[in-house]
Amino acid sequence: MAYSPVTKPCKRPRSIQSEHRSFQAAWEEEYVFAEWPKEKATCLLSKEKVNVLKRYNLERHYKTRHASYSENFPLHSQLRSAKVASLKQTLLSQQKLFLCQMKESEAATEASFKICYLLAKHKKPFTEAELVKKCFISAAEILFENYSNKSSILKEIGALQLSDSTCARRIKAMSENIQEQVIKAVRESPFFSIAMDESTDIGDVAQLLVWVRYLDQSLHPKEELLCLLPLHGHTRGEDILNSICNYF
Repeated sequence: MAYSPVTKPCKRPRSIQSEHRSFQAAWEEEYVFAEWPKEKATCLLSKEKVNVLKRYNLERHYKTRHASYSENFPLHSQLRSAKVASLKQTLLSQQKLFLCQMKESEAATEASFKICYLLAKHKKPFTEAELVKKCFISAAEILFENYSNKSSILKEIGALQLSDSTCARRIKAMSENIQEQVIKAVRESPFFSIAMDESTDIGDVAQLLVWVRYLDQSLHPKEELLCLLPLHGHTRGEDILNSICNYF
């Protein structure tokens, strides 16, 4: 019997995630760091971030950038503890402000999408979005006259992005998202059928309108507009079939 040496499987290189490093509470006062964002450390003095939670990394940063800090705030002193606590509180306040601004931005974006959706649903030109914004501001100035946060309400309304180009992008994004949802549902359906109708537009280009009927996850029948496909050239049966196949 021939001898075959046993080869050991190659070990995968370690990753930062696999090491499960955690921020040590003692590092907060020792190196003036705080854990932020998650699984990273932020220097409370320079606001620089250290991505890998290792004592050596924090110590090197502290000794390189803030070596004289211990002279004014000795380690384990009440003065140092109070200073670190104050710096940490400042960082937390900045975090809350940052998160609040993010939520405000997300709310303004969502409101912009809803307004654009209503304009498209009622077949209104996108240029009317700016008029909607002006109506909001005029109404808010009267409705919230006696409110203490009137200025912040007007500021939120003023942050709405409703230019005609923005509306066009919003409608396109929603259209693509709806299209992706319908295609996904059709592919997951055990059965589906399509109905087509072809017509020619003013540019003398044949347009193929495709409707689809399928079963949703609850096996209830649904019917949706699937797509509108331009047919350049011939409009024979095989051309229509190729357009449908290429779409999927």
